[in-house]
Amino acid sequence: MPTITDAVVVGGCLASFTPQVSAQDRQDIQDCLLYAELAANDKYPGQVSKKVWFDYYQGRLIKAGFTLKAFIAPEPFRVSSIQELLTMSHTVIGRVGYDRLGQCVRETYRALALDRFAWEFFRGNVARGGQGILKCSPCERLASGETVVCLLSVQYSTRVTEQALFLWSEFHHNLEIVPGGGVYAFNRAVFQHYRARVHEKIESYSAKRLVHTLRF
Repeated sequence: MPTITDAVVVGGCLASFTPQVSAQDRQDIQDCLLYAELAANDKYPGQVSKKVWFDYYQGRLIKAGFTLKAFIAPEPFRVSSIQELLTMSHTVIGRVGYDRLGQCVRETYRALALDRFAWEFFRGNVARGGQGILKCSPCERLASGETVVCLLSVQYSTRVTEQALFLWSEFHHNLEIVPGGGVYAFNRAVFQHYRARVHEKIESYSAKRLVHTLRF
């Protein structure tokens, strides 16, 4: 059973890592996730299909050194509680042959119950309703030495309300969600040649957002 050694919110993505993932790989993967999110937000700053946004997001990851190993089929699910959402995530990832990464998702969500800031961030995104996309990316290093990242997106497009039960919540209405994403191998050799460029892009996108924020 995997044990999460690190869980962090990167933009709108919940990234988690097993102990076998090196510190350098953890940092590089987080940088890639942030770069992909900033690039997608810059490319599509207004109202756009969430699928179009997420496809571009995944494309940036591939450009930075991620290789697709397994595709997550976008089969709709209905959930009415946090526990059902966790079970769905585990099931979806298990179907593509990475049950350990599915378990990482469960552990990541449990870790959020101990991290008030991260949990409120996650719950707030769901509770706002409307349409949106939540992302999580459990990562592990395989016995072969390969580091894999399961990028799981959860797209929702219905209004929901919630009632807090301690740190968990129950949805008042069934919530239809559509999973997406895939399992990627992180190629550190490829990223090594792209690392400086990713850092430059992050600084550039961040500076652009700051300028927009300061405008009156």
